[in-house]
Amino acid sequence: MLEGVLDWLDSNMDKFQTPVEDSIVGIPPENIKADLSRKALIELGLALRLAQRSSVLRKHPKIEKLKEAWISIVYSQNFFFDSRRRIQLFPHRVVACSVLKSFGINEQEVSNDLQTVLDRGYLDRIERSAWDKLDMKYYIEACDLKHSFSNNYDLLLNSSLINLPKLSYIQNMDLYGLTHLLFHFSDFGSVDMKQFLGVHYKDVQKYVDLSTSMSIIKQDWDLTAELLINQFCLRKQFTEIDRDIASTLCKSQQTSGFIPGRDWVKQRQDGKSLEENLPLFDDVYHPTIVTLILLDCEFINN
Repeated sequence: MLEGVLDWLDSNMDKFQTPVEDSIVGIPPENIKADLSRKALIELGLALRLAQRSSVLRKHPKIEKLKEAWISIVYSQNFFFDSRRRIQLFPHRVVACSVLKSFGINEQEVSNDLQTVLDRGYLDRIERSAWDKLDMKYYIEACDLKHSFSNNYDLLLNSSLINLPKLSYIQNMDLYGLTHLLFHFSDFGSVDMKQFLGVHYKDVQKYVDLSTSMSIIKQDWDLTAELLINQFCLRKQFTEIDRDIASTLCKSQQTSGFIPGRDWVKQRQDGKSLEENLPLFDDVYHPTIVTLILLDCEFINN
């Protein structure tokens, strides 16, 4: 499965090309927003960042090739241009900075610019959900930057992990909130979540189990992969059911290597003919990258 995912990403690297940042004109810097290509590049960076924790993946030739291509895009597109004024791009840029740091590349000037933005006392003080705050806080701290966010325990008390929403009414976005909270509170499994969650651990574990079963029934491979990552975050000993779910996810992989997204699955269910080797990138890139993160977790823990 790993080889297919890496091959598909490599063959689609041209779609991860972001705008040349210093060529954007006619838009006030503070109004420049992230587009899909920036989002896709950052998410690929997250998968490559986590892969550095595995001695096997870190040395994998295809991972190294993707890493070099990722770095090349960041520098050729001048990704960090005008960071002090393009504040809507701050979340993507702080993630990119943390990815470079995991590669052993320390961009001090970029770090200084990002710290200047934080020192204005705005981005880390406006009203956000616990999920949004933690997402940003996690990567800010990965860059060794100072901030005004609350500590993780206070964020936990204001999160849905303490008051889990009824599964009968749950929406996809609610589940993404939960998966991201577990990603970053646990540092993808580095933190003992039994200790951190305390009396809430069993309820959260059961909730993740049920949510995973719901997602696999819907053939929602994106959420299935994220929830399986959560099992690593919770340090769960995989059961036979968990292994069956993971196996079903593996079987969803197409011959060119990608993992289907919701639109792709729906079109297949509707009986529409699709050229398997020409998928809609926008639909399938995210479940494919999330599956790579899941594989990262498996290699790290084995």
